[in-house]
Amino acid sequence: MLRGTGATLTLVGGDVEALTGWASAARSAGFTRVAVAPGPAALTGEALAELVAAGVGAIRARLYAADSGAHDWHAKLEGSFRATTTLLRAARALRVPATVRTPLTRSNARVLAALPGLLVDVAAVGWCVEVIAEEEREPAGGLVPRLGVALPYALQAIAAAERAGLAAAVEGAPACLLGPLREREVPSPARAFARCCDDCGLRGGCVGIDTGYLRRFGAGELAARGRTAAEPTVVGPRAKRLQDMFSGPCLEIAEGACWPI
Repeated sequence: MLRGTGATLTLVGGDVEALTGWASAARSAGFTRVAVAPGPAALTGEALAELVAAGVGAIRARLYAADSGAHDWHAKLEGSFRATTTLLRAARALRVPATVRTPLTRSNARVLAALPGLLVDVAAVGWCVEVIAEEEREPAGGLVPRLGVALPYALQAIAAAERAGLAAAVEGAPACLLGPLREREVPSPARAFARCCDDCGLRGGCVGIDTGYLRRFGAGELAARGRTAAEPTVVGPRAKRLQDMFSGPCLEIAEGACWPI
C-alpha cells in the first residue's frame, strides 16, 4: 500500500533477526528510509551496525527522563536507561540519525528540563513530547497528568531544546494549550472535543483531547479561541520538518518488546 510513496517505515519492537529481515524487505519494496524503534531493552552497538548493513537508516528511541531511576521506573525494566543511551551513542558513532520520544506523565513532567542537555550530548536530531491518552494502553490511566500543570513544563523544555539547536515537537495536545508553540504540534489520531470546542477557531487543526481525560478532569483547562484565531492551513517549513521526523507508518514486529506506554 505504501510502496513508491517515499515514506519512512518505522519497525517497532522485535529482535535483531526479525528487524533485519523486515528492513531488507522494506527497502526492497521501495521505502526511502527504514527506522527501527526497539523496546526498553534497546539494541547493542553491534546489533545496530548489523541493522544498518541491512538498510536501516534511522533510530527511534524513547526516554522518559534524563536519569536511570525515573526512566527505568516508567520503562519497567532495570537497566533500560543505560541500554537506551548506549544505543543513542552508538547511533552517533555510526552517524545514524536518532529521534527521541518522551511520553508526558504525572511523574516526569517536572524533570523534563534535564532532557534537552542529554539529547544534545547523544547527538539526537529531534525530540517529541507525547501527551498520552488514558485508554491507549494500561497502565497509562494512572499516569496521565493534568495538562494545565504538566504541559507548561513540557513547553518550557521544548523551548530550551530549540535554544540548544534541537528540533522539538509536541504530539497529542489540544491546540488551545500550546500558545505560541502551536507550530510544533505533529499529526496524531484525532481524539474527542468538549462542548466548548464547537466554535473554537483552532478546531480545524486541533487533535482534541482524550475522552478518558474529559471524564476524569473535565474541560475547565481548555481555552476556546475566537474564529479570528484560526491557523492558516499552509504547513510551514518548521512544521513540515517535524512532521517528516515524527510522523509516518509504523509496523509493530513484536508486541512484547514494545514500551509499556
